Amino acid sequence: MITRAFTSWLGAYRGIPQDVWFLALVNLINRCGSMVIAFMTLYLTQRLAFTIEQAGYVLGFFGVGALCGAYLGGWLTDTFGYRRIQFWSLILNGLMLLVIVWVRGFWPMCAAILVLSLISETFRPANAVAIQRHSTPETRQRSISLYRMSVNLGWAVAPALGGVLASISWNWLFWIDGMTCIVAGFALMLLLPNKRVDAAIAEAKAAGTPDDVNPYRDRVYWAFLAFTFLGAMVFMQLIWTIPVFFKETYHWDEWHIGLVAALNGIIVFVVEMPLVSRLDGRRAPLGFVRTGLVLYGLSYFIFLTPLWPLMAALVFTLAISVGEIFVMPFSTNFVYGRTGAQHAGKYLGLYTMAYSVSNIAAPLLGTQVIARWGFDVLWMLLIGFSAISWLGFRALDRHIQTSVATGFIPVETEGESVKPVATEGMQAPEANTPEYA
Repeated sequence: MITRAFTSWLGAYRGIPQDVWFLALVNLINRCGSMVIAFMTLYLTQRLAFTIEQAGYVLGFFGVGALCGAYLGGWLTDTFGYRRIQFWSLILNGLMLLVIVWVRGFWPMCAAILVLSLISETFRPANAVAIQRHSTPETRQRSISLYRMSVNLGWAVAPALGGVLASISWNWLFWIDGMTCIVAGFALMLLLPNKRVDAAIAEAKAAGTPDDVNPYRDRVYWAFLAFTFLGAMVFMQLIWTIPVFFKETYHWDEWHIGLVAALNGIIVFVVEMPLVSRLDGRRAPLGFVRTGLVLYGLSYFIFLTPLWPLMAALVFTLAISVGEIFVMPFSTNFVYGRTGAQHAGKYLGLYTMAYSVSNIAAPLLGTQVIARWGFDVLWMLLIGFSAISWLGFRALDRHIQTSVATGFIPVETEGESVKPVATEGMQAPEANTPEYA
């Protein structure tokens, strides 16, 4: 039985294009080197003798840089191509890590961290576009999951490796992290062929994809981003406030908290690929996203019940981990289905920004609610966010289905005509017709 399950698990990986495996490998190398971020607070307070308040400001600059980098990365990808942007992001990120070793003052460190995060985050939209370009529609959903697995595996390795290096020397931490970025950049250029963007645009036009649509005028997509942000606010509490809850309410030590946190990565690593492989194509992506949001809400509801602490923590971790498997890869696939070749970078840059903003707002919201009203109020608020996001995605899904049923997929714009797209077996309306909402 174990052999059969393992064979089925391996079978979920068959058919994924070789180029996607290369992209996942490069991303794994890069993420294994993401040690500096995990230990930045300790480095600032212990090595540089910053106060905790100063360290918080430095990390705030990291968040601002990440947000700007996601936007810039989307624009640069559409302008110069995903391969070039990934390469230079990795190389410059590696060099910047080597420079930070010599930075000592508070304001120079704020500036250095701002530049570091801006450079590093330009990689993500470019990498997401590369996954889209090098996968087929039949393998795209599993390609997304393979990419996510490389991220999760890299983040699992990075803290352990970083702890060993930091115990030897803080300089080693930065040097090894920087060198892994540079190695990943050259590995990308060696392993990944350059698929020309203009060829992809020609293919999209032949298929009738509305490549002239600017994502900043796509109201459906902005609604999607708003509901994605709400869902991300719920999920991010797993990182920012759940450890505090385990510490203050359950009185667990860091070792036990770390074990429960590691369980999330293990569940996603083991379950996501075979589950996504079985579900792919059975429903529209937003239907699976709604299932994940239900699990998000249920996970926090567990803490409002009188369950034994260990049981509550395990059920919470299982529910939110499976919810993550439903929400994140299928959300990404929805974005892929929405983009055209000319503006793919911008679409994916905005999607990355939704998570970047939530990563800044989530700890602010969580900690302020806890300080004023306690954990139970936060759990109820997060359940409410999950419900609002669920209702929003349901309305959005119905809007899209209604649009398809009329014979075209609308892309709302302001002050511009739209180019309707015919669905299979139906005649598209003439271009320059009025807006369809």
